[in-house]
Amino acid sequence: MPIGIPYSVQNLRRPKTPPSIPRTIRVIKIGSEPTNRKLSNHKQLPVLFALVVVMIAAIGCVNDLTPEGGWSGPVAEGESLFIGNGDGNLVKFDTESGNLDQNWRYPSGDGLGAMYSNSVVIGENIYSVGYTCRGDKCDGEIFGLSLVSGTSIWGQRGLELKTKLVGEIGVSGDTLYVGTTAIEEEEDGAEGYFYAIDSAADAASITKWRIPLDANSFSGVAVEGSTAFIATMAGTIYAIDISDSDDATSPSDRIKWTFQADGAVAGPINAVAGNIYFGDMLSNAYKLDSASRSAGSQISEVNPGNGEWKYETVAWVWAKPIVEDGTTYISTLDGTIIAVDDANGSEKWSASIEGQIVSAPTLFDRKRGETRERALAVPSGENNVWVISVIDGRELGVFVTDQPVKSTPLVHNNHLYVHALNGDLKWFSVDDTTQRGCVDLKGGGRCD
Repeated sequence: MPIGIPYSVQNLRRPKTPPSIPRTIRVIKIGSEPTNRKLSNHKQLPVLFALVVVMIAAIGCVNDLTPEGGWSGPVAEGESLFIGNGDGNLVKFDTESGNLDQNWRYPSGDGLGAMYSNSVVIGENIYSVGYTCRGDKCDGEIFGLSLVSGTSIWGQRGLELKTKLVGEIGVSGDTLYVGTTAIEEEEDGAEGYFYAIDSAADAASITKWRIPLDANSFSGVAVEGSTAFIATMAGTIYAIDISDSDDATSPSDRIKWTFQADGAVAGPINAVAGNIYFGDMLSNAYKLDSASRSAGSQISEVNPGNGEWKYETVAWVWAKPIVEDGTTYISTLDGTIIAVDDANGSEKWSASIEGQIVSAPTLFDRKRGETRERALAVPSGENNVWVISVIDGRELGVFVTDQPVKSTPLVHNNHLYVHALNGDLKWFSVDDTTQRGCVDLKGGGRCD
């Protein structure tokens, strides 16, 4: 659950790591959001409220319910990058000229408040989400734009929902899948929803169907094949059948299986090769074998016999775990990166950077003499993007941003592009880490 997103303490299970870790404390803002949910173990409530008191004292911003921009990472399409800036405008950056396209911006005036997720491209259009809150009143929008002109494909505005829209959009064919928190005007509604959106429909019939969830959803949606995955702050993972996205009959019957994590799941899910990977706020990272889980299953134990595992980390896990060549890379809020064997979850190495890791690192190749080596570009919520060896976790260098980074860096045409929290887009040489340019994503001015 990113900074500035108010959430219900009653939906947050007791953390394994106490709030005595300074780096963890600095990235959390506590808001207030009414809820009717109750913890299954009432004995946890005093501990949770004590935790809240400590956090409030450390942060001093309990009344700050304003969403924070600067979390949206760049998305490449041809020689253009599309990024949600700190005001909640989707903007277009030309990598050849190093400038913003001043004629391409949505909305054209004031932004949507904050855009936490990356955009997605389908054919000739691009889609994204944003929202803003005034107190407990939130206004969100799911929108689609022409890649060429930046104009809305659904009329003047997109699909407007009085909710928080935080996580990544899932895509299958022409259908978008989006997770929400509670819808404000629905007094007896669920605390969150999974929406199926027709990207090709007109404004009057965008929503195909939706499924109620057991709590707020900030995780976004991951799609692999005919299954979509979404998580909630109650710690529930849903596997949802999307094989026939146009069939709106009994949408809740689409739920294939669920899994109960130990803690709230706020960060993204990675779905790859029949497995899903995610972390929770009880300091665990998980690998589940999606294919082996039977329809209707609610089994909440991992099965090592199917290659599943649960790895206990030292701090909360919000960043999406990433997987390559038999290794899973787990990042935590105290700045730790752990490489584990994907087959059994055993640790290969661990390393630490300065600052919290709230967005996924990026795997890339860097030049070393006459050879190239694989490395991780790890964004720090304190300052800079660190270069870590995938072999043993050694620090190999740093991309100096001099600003916190809470978005995932992008490697494009031998440059690393970083959206810093102050609103600057900086790009660096992948090989020597030197800065090659900088532009302000709000005004478009150069900041080299």
